[in-house]
Amino acid sequence: MLTHPTWQITELGLAELVGADEQVDQNDFGGSVACTLGDGVRPNSGEFLAFLFVTGETGSGAVQTPAGRLLLFDADPAISAGDTSITLAERKTLVGQVEITASDWISDANGASAYIYAQPLPFHNLQTVYAAWFHEDATSLNDGAGDDETLHFNAWYRRDT
Repeated sequence: MLTHPTWQITELGLAELVGADEQVDQNDFGGSVACTLGDGVRPNSGEFLAFLFVTGETGSGAVQTPAGRLLLFDADPAISAGDTSITLAERKTLVGQVEITASDWISDANGASAYIYAQPLPFHNLQTVYAAWFHEDATSLNDGAGDDETLHFNAWYRRDT
């Protein structure tokens, strides 16, 4: 039963998947980030419904429109930016993954955004979900001196509990 029935659809809040000083090459992971569900005290279950991805650049790099996957975990996989693999134990904590392609993005000189309407992605009672980016694009993020390319995401979910 919902404790706040008027809050059935809510958002995680913007979280950083790749920071300005983190180099992430093709087939590398970005660092894992903890995202609190609800008030962070009472567990929530439900379904993720949509995802927003935003890239930007504050140095001498370029606005990127990367292909890759957002991985969601129910335990902290302790991934660092630039890692090339995760353990089998970490894979077993996957809640789901969301694919994004280069054609999903809308970009201009100031940034890029992609909005993915997902098939509902269920999750069990959790206080925190952990997110990480897997970079499939041949163009690296932050591989040049002075590059300050960033990748953020937000997610909207429907609560069951």
